[in-house]
Amino acid sequence: MKLQLIAFVFSFLFLSSYIPVSTLPNKELKVAISSVPEGADVLLNAFFIGKTPLTLSIDTKSSNFIYVSKVGFVGQRITLDGKQTEIKVKLVKE
Repeated sequence: MKLQLIAFVFSFLFLSSYIPVSTLPNKELKVAISSVPEGADVLLNAFFIGKTPLTLSIDTKSSNFIYVSKVGFVGQRITLDGKQTEIKVKLVKE
């Protein structure tokens, strides 16, 4: 019984002194997206976020892509590298 109590106290003290290493904060980057013609749909990682022109914030710690499309035009998928701050998309008619 005494040994269990000592083991419990030791474990408690050891675990309570553990301080987790903090992770780096999410680094966000603002990206301005425009298109010719304007008013194209923009999807970020397959979720609709608005129409061009627009500015969005991305987490540079994760992989991101946008898909820009408009009826009557061929859509374009663009991988964001976390460095681009401005993207201009020229859509081509189908």
